Amino acid sequence: MFTPIIAVVSSFIDQLGSTVVKKTENKVDYPASVWESALFSMASGSIIIFAYVLFKSDLVLDAGKIWLFVPRIVLEVLQVYVTFSALKVSELSSYNFLRVFSILFVIFFEILFLGTVLAPVKYLGILIVFLSILIVFRRGLKNIKGWKFLLTSAINGGLLMALTKYQFSFNDPYLNEAIVRIFLVLILLGAVYFKFRNKSTEHTSLVLKHNKSLLLLIPIRAVVGLLNLVALNFGAAAVYSTADRAGSVLSGVIFGHSIFKEKSLAEKLFIAFGIIVGLVLLVLG
Repeated sequence: MFTPIIAVVSSFIDQLGSTVVKKTENKVDYPASVWESALFSMASGSIIIFAYVLFKSDLVLDAGKIWLFVPRIVLEVLQVYVTFSALKVSELSSYNFLRVFSILFVIFFEILFLGTVLAPVKYLGILIVFLSILIVFRRGLKNIKGWKFLLTSAINGGLLMALTKYQFSFNDPYLNEAIVRIFLVLILLGAVYFKFRNKSTEHTSLVLKHNKSLLLLIPIRAVVGLLNLVALNFGAAAVYSTADRAGSVLSGVIFGHSIFKEKSLAEKLFIAFGIIVGLVLLVLG
């Protein structure tokens, strides 16, 4: 019960972060690059997790399965790139709609690798959420900007979610994520450095100077990073993923219309209603 509630709350807060990132990446003067946006988000989202691990003593890590961090980090880097690239070129609401496809892949990989089977009412809720989203694509997938990035994000996200949940079965979740995030922050720092070569510090300083809203990512992503970890640790990956995507779509409709003046509000509200019905079944189930 707690997983879908926490995931929805987290996704609404996270949407504020996505709004900030989208506005800074599309700014005319000194826009943030994909790698800079990802670095700010990842570093901010790690603050509370790092603090928890630093002051916690009884943390468990299975030394025999440390090698799983290699594919995990590779998948994470790919996810960061395609997600932030999609956010840059897509409408905010369409970005969230198409990411819902990851639910199918999460269910598939969770059953395949973890053997997790949910109650029938939860699968009904997931089905209602998914079918509601299909209305968006009746004119064709290729009419959505950045659809290749988004589709890659959905498939990769499903595999990533299942692998993360598997790691939680033998590693302390907070230590596990702290290790992953340390490597990701270092990799993103390297990406920013090599993209801008000798002027990386100067460029990033100018981006921060002219995009002070990026500082809002610190409290937003810090809270979201902790909530996402707690939600995934409490429940099945499929339930977490569905609730997270549902919350993202609902908040994406709200922010996409109010801030970015996106169209088709009535249609998206109808879709949002179907998503809410599916979400209720997830919570009650």
